[in-house]
Amino acid sequence: IYKEIEWHLYHYFDLKREVKEYREKVLNSSTPLFGKVGEGQSYHSDSTAIKALMLAKPPKEIEEYEKWFAIIEKTIQKFKNTDKEKLLQLIYFDEKGREYIQKRLHIERATYFYWKDEIVLYIALLAAQENLIKV
Repeated sequence: IYKEIEWHLYHYFDLKREVKEYREKVLNSSTPLFGKVGEGQSYHSDSTAIKALMLAKPPKEIEEYEKWFAIIEKTIQKFKNTDKEKLLQLIYFDEKGREYIQKRLHIERATYFYWKDEIVLYIALLAAQENLIKV
C-alpha cells in the first residue's frame, strides 16, 4: 500500500497531464474515435452527446486517477503552510534526497520519516474511504 501511494505521489503531475490529454483528445476528436456511428433512428449519431458521455463517464483508469488527484490535493490542503507540506513537496514533487530535505527543513532523520509516514497514512485513510486501496 505504501509503495502504491508513493507511486501516485511521484507521478501526480504526469497523471494529471495524461488525464488532461485524454479530455482534450475527446473534445477535439472526430466521430471515428468513438467507434460505431450511425446507430440512431436516421443512422446518424450525435457526436456532441457522445463526447459529453465520454467526459462524464471516462474509462475506469481515468476515474481512479481523478480520485487520487482529489486525495492528494486534500492532503496538500491539510498540511498547507506547514513544514509537512514542504516535506511533501520536496520528496514527491521536487524529488529531492533525504539529506537535502533534512538540512533544508532543519529536521532529524527520525522526524523526516515520522512526517513522511504521517502524510502517507493520511492519504491511505482517504484512499480507503474511496475504495482505491484495501486495508
